[in-house]
Amino acid sequence: MTRSPSRHHRSRKPTKVKKPPLPKGLIEVTVHAIGAKGDGLAKDREDVEYFVPYSTQGDVLEIRCLDKRGDVYVGHIENIITPGPERSKAPCPYYTQCGGCSLQHLNGKAYGQWKKERISEALNRMGIEAEIDDPVLIPQGQRRRAAFAVMKKGKKIVFGFNAKSSHRIEEIDHCLLLTQPLDHLIQALRALMPHVMKQEGRGDIVVNYGDDTCDVVFALPGRPDLKVHEKLMTFAEQNNIGRMSWQENAKGDPEIIAQRRHVEVTFAQTKVELPANPFLQPSKMGEEAMTGLVLQALETEKKILDLYCGCGSFTFALAQKAIVHGVEANPTAVKALELSAGRGAMGGRITTEVRDLTRQPLMGKELEKFDAVLFDPPRAGAKEQAEELAKSNIALIIAVSCNPTTFARDAAALIEGGYKLEKVVPIDQFTWSAHVEVLAIFRKD
Repeated sequence: MTRSPSRHHRSRKPTKVKKPPLPKGLIEVTVHAIGAKGDGLAKDREDVEYFVPYSTQGDVLEIRCLDKRGDVYVGHIENIITPGPERSKAPCPYYTQCGGCSLQHLNGKAYGQWKKERISEALNRMGIEAEIDDPVLIPQGQRRRAAFAVMKKGKKIVFGFNAKSSHRIEEIDHCLLLTQPLDHLIQALRALMPHVMKQEGRGDIVVNYGDDTCDVVFALPGRPDLKVHEKLMTFAEQNNIGRMSWQENAKGDPEIIAQRRHVEVTFAQTKVELPANPFLQPSKMGEEAMTGLVLQALETEKKILDLYCGCGSFTFALAQKAIVHGVEANPTAVKALELSAGRGAMGGRITTEVRDLTRQPLMGKELEKFDAVLFDPPRAGAKEQAEELAKSNIALIIAVSCNPTTFARDAAALIEGGYKLEKVVPIDQFTWSAHVEVLAIFRKD
């Protein structure tokens, strides 16, 4: 027999916990460091800690407390009483409004040192001491991919980049980070929005620029009707768009709705036809810097394993020196690599495999046939694969990572397995942001 719950056991609405009030008025603080997210770490006269975005070491500031992050208050700069010695004038008029950059206010020396320290601190947390090379700094105007935000409410459409830690969209006319063709596309895309965004809501537009044309993915509410298709075709003709795809509400794979020409990128003298919404290194300059470091590390290796190979960012350069086996979870990227290798007469030097390395890392005898490994995982890192590599006797492992924290975890696994960390180079692929790429070389005797 089932019993009805008594009134004492009925579900109740959760009691709302009131947040303690924030400090009021202007607060004088001194910034003593810059944290991992690029915010200044400051203390007031009572030694209370604050995160202060857009501040730098040595700044004496008047701030207003706006929020609390964990146990630390977050302050907004109201007045710079005394600028720190590392403070510099930000070159972008949208700085502090647009959320894309957080470190434009640092001078060049301090900026490069902070990027080094991000990697050093991540390694130290894992008990690893290593000398970090000076970073390879990528100047402005080199970014070849961008994700724009757009929102429609009523008849109003806002187009630009997301503001810092907010859903608000900051309208922009240009971006110093982007390559010239992408920068010129901003105003054209804004003018296009009233013709293609018919439903209220939010969306994104992701643009990748190849060698000489763009791949554009519209992730917007609803589906494009005939008039929208016609407008998009005209837009593509007028703005050198090679391919356009539509991804309804950012779900599923992009559906190609117009392709005027192939979107190609050159990897080590080989033309690669990119799939829709491809993964590209943020800048060609950064990619070339990393490729150069990879090739310098190679000696007499004959068989190289290229893990998380994508469309072949490193594969084709490696294939100039050895036989390469590329492994990647995305079958579309692998297909693009295969076809390009065939067209470039490199089919005999490059083999491929579709495989999810998180669920099914290469191990044991599968690894024995290779003399060197390069792995370039997503931000989550390569935990499972790094643990298997640590058990191997492969003489050379080259790690590329866009996340110092997961890189340090994977590095610790390799070092535990007997590898020596020979070289660590920061690559500033994410200019003026709190992110940094790292390339590292490990060897085992």
